[in-house]
Amino acid sequence: MSVIINGVNIFSNNAEIQKQLPIIVNAPKLIDYISNLDRFILDVSGLRIDGVKWFCNPNAPESSKLGFLYMELLAKDRRTGKDVPGVVFLRGCAVAVYLRIIVDGRKYVVLTRQMRTPIGKLVDEIPAGMMDANLCFGGVAMKEIYEETGLVAPSIDKLVPLGSPVIPSAGGCDEEIQLFFWETKVDAELLEEMKRKIYGEPNENETIQLIFVPVEEYEAKLLTMGDVKAICAHQFAQQMGLLDDICVKLGKCHWW
Repeated sequence: MSVIINGVNIFSNNAEIQKQLPIIVNAPKLIDYISNLDRFILDVSGLRIDGVKWFCNPNAPESSKLGFLYMELLAKDRRTGKDVPGVVFLRGCAVAVYLRIIVDGRKYVVLTRQMRTPIGKLVDEIPAGMMDANLCFGGVAMKEIYEETGLVAPSIDKLVPLGSPVIPSAGGCDEEIQLFFWETKVDAELLEEMKRKIYGEPNENETIQLIFVPVEEYEAKLLTMGDVKAICAHQFAQQMGLLDDICVKLGKCHWW
């Protein structure tokens, strides 16, 4: 069984996935992927689905609840006539928030610490999450802030977009991450509560501890944590003049 979407023949050699193809091909993230293929360069002959992960009951899948796809694009480069590397981990768009809090006049960057099984260890990073099927970047950012920190952003207008989406792993994954900046005041009592509490979405088995880094120590932290989202967000925010307080304290205005 195969389904043709925008001229691309989508199929699978897996019997179970074949049954789910009519649902898979209507998933927004797959439609977006196919729509964004550069047909001036890519001569596409097919798209083979080899694995699927649902964010719902796999026995009753919904297109809007498609989580991840492991697939291979069968295509040639029109410029050379050669096959292109086609393995794709389809994840979809995401958001991340460079979050700073002000406590009794002192500023801190808020990081999440959680287990990341792809690299097998705890990772410190800025709050982030995947887009939903509605593709509302600001709304998802506000949702992730609340789920991962307990803080409620007062409005989307308070979230400052940081440049164009970043692409952290174009060699194997389609993910694009829209970055935001938000700074808010927090009283000392709430800060202590945030230090004690464990956050995360229970349905997603998240166990998140919050880390609070004084802004004057944050650039040193960036050099060791390895979070590309955080590095890009810091650079964008610096270029936009959102971090002038750090520049004054450190006596410089550019991280690089």
